[in-house]
Amino acid sequence: MVKYTNEQRLQILEIYYRNSESVAATLRVLIPIFGRNSRPSRQAVTSLVKKFESTNSFCDAAVPVRLWVGQCVENIAAVETSLANDPNQSIPRRSQELGIAKTTLWRILRKDLTLHLYKIRFTQELKPMDKSK
Repeated sequence: MVKYTNEQRLQILEIYYRNSESVAATLRVLIPIFGRNSRPSRQAVTSLVKKFESTNSFCDAAVPVRLWVGQCVENIAAVETSLANDPNQSIPRRSQELGIAKTTLWRILRKDLTLHLYKIRFTQELKPMDKSK
């Protein structure tokens, strides 16, 4: 279905109610406005009217933003301390130990802690050696 602007939706609804709530009459009146091939379909007009009558609005509803529950501050801190305690631990084992999904653990490592596999191993190799021996 083609997206219509709010002005076009308002115009369609005005024509629909002006023509005594007849979809066929509305479609006939819309031909000179939109053109024969680009006018709204019967289904588009009826769904627009149903939406308007049920919500009293012809605007699109706001889509809720999905929250990343796994990437919360507590999980990021837990991963950071786990990484400091044992940098050699594998990601599947670490995710099982922390109770976090593997993909979430990867996301935390890459996006929040800006660490990649080679960086984790490289920082591990650069640790100072114990010279007491």
